[in-house]
Amino acid sequence: MKYESRLVSGKAYTRLARRQQIANACGRWALRCLTSAGVGLAMYLAVDKGSKVSSRENGAHMAKAAGKMAGAYFLKSVAKRKYEVWRLRHRIEDSIQSISMWQQKWIIVSSITEVNDLRKTTSYSKLIAEPSAEDHNLEMKASSRRLLEALPIRSNKGAFWYSQGAFRLLLVRRVMDLVYASVGTSLSYTGPSGAYGLWMPLAGLCASYYAVAGSDVTSSDAARYVQAPDMGFIKRAWGMVTLPPIRWLSLEASRLLKGIELVERVVIGGTPCLLMSHSPQPVISAAIDRTRRQKSRNDLPEIAEEQGSEGINVDLKGIEEKDVIFHITGGGWFIHTTATDIPWLAEWSAVANAVVVVPEYDLLPSHHFPVALNQVTDMYVALASGEAARELGFRPRRIAVSGESAGGNLAAALIVKLCMDGIIDAEGVRVAREKTRKEFEEEKAGGEEGESRPLDAKHRHPSSSENFFRRMRSDTLTDRKAGVVTLPDCLLLSCPALNMTHSVSPSRIMGTGDPVLPSGLIQMISNQYVPEESGVSKEDPLCSPYFAPDDALRCFPNTLLWVSASDPLLDDAVDFNTRLRRVGVNSSIHAAQHMPHAFLGLSNAGFPEAERVQKSCQRFLLETFRERKEGGGE
Repeated sequence: MKYESRLVSGKAYTRLARRQQIANACGRWALRCLTSAGVGLAMYLAVDKGSKVSSRENGAHMAKAAGKMAGAYFLKSVAKRKYEVWRLRHRIEDSIQSISMWQQKWIIVSSITEVNDLRKTTSYSKLIAEPSAEDHNLEMKASSRRLLEALPIRSNKGAFWYSQGAFRLLLVRRVMDLVYASVGTSLSYTGPSGAYGLWMPLAGLCASYYAVAGSDVTSSDAARYVQAPDMGFIKRAWGMVTLPPIRWLSLEASRLLKGIELVERVVIGGTPCLLMSHSPQPVISAAIDRTRRQKSRNDLPEIAEEQGSEGINVDLKGIEEKDVIFHITGGGWFIHTTATDIPWLAEWSAVANAVVVVPEYDLLPSHHFPVALNQVTDMYVALASGEAARELGFRPRRIAVSGESAGGNLAAALIVKLCMDGIIDAEGVRVAREKTRKEFEEEKAGGEEGESRPLDAKHRHPSSSENFFRRMRSDTLTDRKAGVVTLPDCLLLSCPALNMTHSVSPSRIMGTGDPVLPSGLIQMISNQYVPEESGVSKEDPLCSPYFAPDDALRCFPNTLLWVSASDPLLDDAVDFNTRLRRVGVNSSIHAAQHMPHAFLGLSNAGFPEAERVQKSCQRFLLETFRERKEGGGE
């Protein structure tokens, strides 16, 4: 009986809802008719009042015109209503698909993280699971993980709760889907070789097709091609930004709009690099020209290099000092993203009044780990020690190292290599920091007991953790002397790829469909950068700074990490920041909403989220360089 009463009650509610729906529809139609009649009457009266001729024929014409206006308004209101209903239905359908996608991902995350809890080897929580044989053995993988890797869950749909930032990210996704689908389709016809460049016009034709085919077709084809990509696919899909016309256009636009005064391609430490400055640098230009003339005459003087505990024998007297931003580009070790980085690097140079050095390290597939890292290290050593000062016309006053994506990997690995290979006095840095920590704790304890201890000007008012880290940096950073290699003064990482293993984590699952870096590309790049035949473990701290020992992490300078909240590599940065802070390094991490992987270049494309990140990075660099000047380091 209860079931029957509930059934009758349900039918009553259905009839009531149907009656209300009919009443609402009748009300809308009545209101639409009355409004249209009012519009027509208003037009009739307005024309009649302004007309100087009063006749029956003229009145008929006015009535006909007013009727047309009323009819047009009526049809417009009907069309508008139909469009709103159609749009609402599609948004509801898209929202249902989006919720379903997140539900599937959450089920996979839960099933995988439950298993990975048994694989943790630390006393504190980590997001990335410890490496295991399961990462490389298909038979040992859980079925949910195999499903995730075989059928990546992607979504090109919006939802009714999406903000403007979410729709901007959706636009980026559709653009990247268009690129991946077009390049993948063209290479499927021409083959991996590209048929001597024939792939490019064919990709243009494919892009025209996908532009009208719809987002569902484009997204599904893009997901198919990025699931198991080859090197040719990545180099061509990402390599469009490295085409000579694109690089030339970016450089000339930066000269005109950003005011770049100096752009030179030089060789430092045996590796070519791009040298940029927002302000005129006549001394640097003259030194570079002099070096080129000497090389052309083949009469360069030999510089005696005696690498050891005393460093390199270089005389830096009379050479001007400059603040330096040592930026390492991303691109998955397949390309250099210099064309997209130049505009915002010009802004960094202008704000910090610094010279920007961009290494052009060797790329895949010809050069694997550790070629790029060794080249970056040699360049940094030549720059920091002053070995290249005569050729460049300046020596660094202070150096800020930055990197994005793969460049973030090389930037962090550079610090690890400097410490582990004994290139810097790592023990001296650790001892100095420990001494500063003890002094700060004693002074803080004395302040709590009411004691008054005199402090010098350098260590005045150490009342907070911020002052403590400031003191630690000022005590461990010494003036750069000729031939002595020291740590960089700060480290700035954006979406760094710090863990090259295939271990799973929540962000690598939830971000499997990232517009720029889907899961298929992550595994392919990792296998190419550290191939199995090389015999190098992906847990090597120099290729995966995530696994660096604590002694190396204690040497890290002031560090700022910026990541995207939906980045598949988010957990790399979160766990790395946790480790840095646990060993006493002043490190902070921030997440930008509604941004894809490697988003710094979007700051010049009208994305306010990326613009805010750029402002934060500029303040970080400005504070780093300002501390040196205020501390009397010049």
